[in-house]
Amino acid sequence: MRIGKTKLYAASVAALTLAALTTVASPATAEPPPNGTAEVIAFAGSDTTEDVLDALTTAYRGNTAANPDGDNTVNIPVQAEAGSPAFNVPAQGACTSARNYVHKLEANQPSTYPAPNGSTDGKNALQGNAPFPSDNLTTGCIDGGRSSSGPSRNDPATFEYYAYALDAVSWAHYETSAAPASLSEAEIQGIYDCTYTNWNQVGGEDAPIHRYIPQSGSGTRSFFIGTVLAGAEPSTACGPVTEIQEHDGRAVPTGDRYNAILPYSVAQWVAQANNVVDDKRGTVVVGHQENAAGVQNPVSGPDGNGKYTPDTGIVTEDSEFLGVRYVYNVLDSRIPSYGQALRFAGQDGSGPGYLCDGNSQVTGILTDYGFSPLEPDPITGEACRLS
Repeated sequence: MRIGKTKLYAASVAALTLAALTTVASPATAEPPPNGTAEVIAFAGSDTTEDVLDALTTAYRGNTAANPDGDNTVNIPVQAEAGSPAFNVPAQGACTSARNYVHKLEANQPSTYPAPNGSTDGKNALQGNAPFPSDNLTTGCIDGGRSSSGPSRNDPATFEYYAYALDAVSWAHYETSAAPASLSEAEIQGIYDCTYTNWNQVGGEDAPIHRYIPQSGSGTRSFFIGTVLAGAEPSTACGPVTEIQEHDGRAVPTGDRYNAILPYSVAQWVAQANNVVDDKRGTVVVGHQENAAGVQNPVSGPDGNGKYTPDTGIVTEDSEFLGVRYVYNVLDSRIPSYGQALRFAGQDGSGPGYLCDGNSQVTGILTDYGFSPLEPDPITGEACRLS
């Protein structure tokens, strides 16, 4: 099904014109049948969904009912740190040579390729845009882009965005901080546009506010600016806004944490707190938001077992919480293995793929990693949203 005109949808496409949206919303064909060939289906891009897609691709590889061909679904890590071990994707079909993905700065070595870092990178790699290999449309060495942001007016008409879960992006601070426990939407925006430069102006301690934002190309960055900041780029009139790797609270210097504000994915915070992924929080806590529904905390827990979850009463498709978003896999119908990528990550009215049929294996993994699963359509059974 296509996404309805909910509050969430309106916010996620606020930067698009109607014409641009209809350009990128090309319909998928029916889900292809198994083709009897084991293929490598590789995904790359967003840091936000890297870990959950790693779990989902692993589960699919071992699910013979959903994956009778034995396709090898591969999830390329972002390689955010130089010196990370190279990640190998084996050759298959049109992709005739194995590829070793490394940090961008190290990709000038023989047989190495830059690992996409962020949603924009994933989509650029899918199209074969520089600095990624230009032959991808014919080789299909990358078959899908992980994205935490929705369609762009610059996308080709052959792009298909399959939203398969909900996340929320909130402002965050550290356990020992000058920040208050909650901020209103206007206060978050005012901090980043330089209206407020001291925490005591928004109910906190007397301390200057130091602003952080995810790295260029991050889907979380573009979503935070486009939605939480209402489309306004952070102002530098009151000082710089420091770029850091998204969802990594360790990246803020220890001496600056008392003053800091930074965006953070609720799903990433929950997964890190639950130790299903590396804990990168560095004592970051998710801030509460004051809105029409009152003061809202998008994180629930810990429960009796010490487990956290997203608050499913807040992280919903019609939420009042400014920052709820879909997360996507992006497919391109020009890629040689498009049909088999669609079996894993796509759908249409006559056949939802593995991530889109509401099966319990997928919903369990999404919940463990801090995402809210989408409700399947009661008629078609489709649990993804195609935009």
